[in-house]
Amino acid sequence: MAPANPFGVLDHDVKLPNGVSVHNAFRVTPCAQGCLLSFVVPRPAGASQESFASDVAHVQKDLATLKKLLGQSAP
Repeated sequence: MAPANPFGVLDHDVKLPNGVSVHNAFRVTPCAQGCLLSFVVPRPAGASQESFASDVAHVQKDLATLKKLLGQSAP
């Protein structure tokens, strides 16, 4: 994870089982009475459309879970 910072940067690196490290750009941007989360899903060189779609679906599921969890703690 990126060190704590005031800029909303939550970047982190994930090491895959094959040893390859993937950088994930994740941002939190203040927006009205909440915030906007932005997560970039890069398509690795040589990745099939199916593999990339699976990666995107996984991130969407994680973000939906995060939204649900954060919504439960909101006033």
